[in-house]
Amino acid sequence: MIIRIVLCGLLAVSVVPAQSPSSDTQDRAALIALENKWLVNLHNPAVLEKILAPDFVHPLPTGDFVTKEQHIQFVSTHLPLPNRKQQFDQMQVRVYGDVGIANGIVLTTDEQGRELERIIFTDVFVRRNGRWEAVNAQENAVGKH
Repeated sequence: MIIRIVLCGLLAVSVVPAQSPSSDTQDRAALIALENKWLVNLHNPAVLEKILAPDFVHPLPTGDFVTKEQHIQFVSTHLPLPNRKQQFDQMQVRVYGDVGIANGIVLTTDEQGRELERIIFTDVFVRRNGRWEAVNAQENAVGKH
């Protein structure tokens, strides 16, 4: 009898599906809009202040973990070279309840449209008090083929 109860319990646990990405198109659209706003305002402290969560972390290849304040300070004082254009080459957004993950590639081109750089990224968002905030951002250069 005890074995039957344990087996029934194990069976019940095994048929519970793992949480999969939400098909909520509204959340996905909101995160895509937020990513686009972030890309256009990479060096704008006022906009970044609203996008990045208080506990935002940006891990760097140097082994450092940059806080929200450090990130905003750095990007607002290290402006991009003139005549550079950035756009998303690819982006995928998945939503798991109140967590959203964006993966993609940012393509940087010069004024003639020549590709200068590809950066692959992962951004993690959390919905708090009804709005999405970035809690983590990480990117790496994509090597030339």
